[in-house]
Amino acid sequence: MKISVIIVTQNRKDDLKLTISEFLKQTYQDKEIIVIDNASNDGTSQMMKDNFSEIKYLWLPDNIDILAINLGVEMSDGDIIWRTDDDSHPENIKVFEDVINIFNHYPEIDVIATEDIEVRQNYQIWKWYPLKINKNKIPPAGFVSNIFPGTGAAIRKKVFNKIGGFWNWGFEELDFCTRAIIAGFNIRYFPNIRVLHYATTSDRKNPNRWIKHTKQFMRYTWKYFPFFNAFFRTFLIMFSQLIIGIAMLLPISALIEGFFSSIAIIFSTFRNERQPIPKDKIKDITLGINLFKTQIIFFKNVFSRKMNKWAKK
Repeated sequence: MKISVIIVTQNRKDDLKLTISEFLKQTYQDKEIIVIDNASNDGTSQMMKDNFSEIKYLWLPDNIDILAINLGVEMSDGDIIWRTDDDSHPENIKVFEDVINIFNHYPEIDVIATEDIEVRQNYQIWKWYPLKINKNKIPPAGFVSNIFPGTGAAIRKKVFNKIGGFWNWGFEELDFCTRAIIAGFNIRYFPNIRVLHYATTSDRKNPNRWIKHTKQFMRYTWKYFPFFNAFFRTFLIMFSQLIIGIAMLLPISALIEGFFSSIAIIFSTFRNERQPIPKDKIKDITLGINLFKTQIIFFKNVFSRKMNKWAKK
């Protein structure tokens, strides 16, 4: 099986150079790297020409964000798509060998979710997985999951062929995984397959980023969940996003815009995109965890990161 690494980038030539160099160190030989450049103007194109001329590279005149991944998938020759960021790479040079071994031994596994290690936060593990598990006793077929971190995931190409690619930025992994589960594909989490994430911090407090994230959260909720479930989730989402927005010190104008644009996206999604989850799939998609508990886990992780950051000062 061939692995196609898809990297989408914009104006991060130094991060990208490190990321590509680390992927090239993977001992598994049957691989390719594809870089889709979202209109970088920082010299990324020249850096690619000088250092990685043999790698598939496409520069786009406009930034299409996450949708660029779908172009990379179309350009790929691999049986496995490795979804990653331009500031992330596997910790171990034998990760691809491990991934191929899993797929060969467990044909029922379609997506492999990995462990996300936040390098610039003292190598903390991003605790995104909501269930209590013993990471010292990982089942050979991994743990059942409903999502994967965007920093590192191995996906059989047949999943893309059947359900299509990612939607635009914001909850794109969750939407993709929900469609995959509905289509009958299986996602498994392997904490022993570790990915280093350098978490470039530029632009993360941009009000537009927060507004778009809030809208996509609403879009996901009203696209898939039963009406009353979505209705009550909406209030929790609004409250959670408000807390996040205040913590980010966003201007009042951004908070108001986020609120009213979220209302608009609810009606738009309900009218144009609604695809309620089959009742027998809801537990698979939520892992039996309600949104309140998921949000509590999220805020605990954020608080833990803040405390560690303050402790360093």
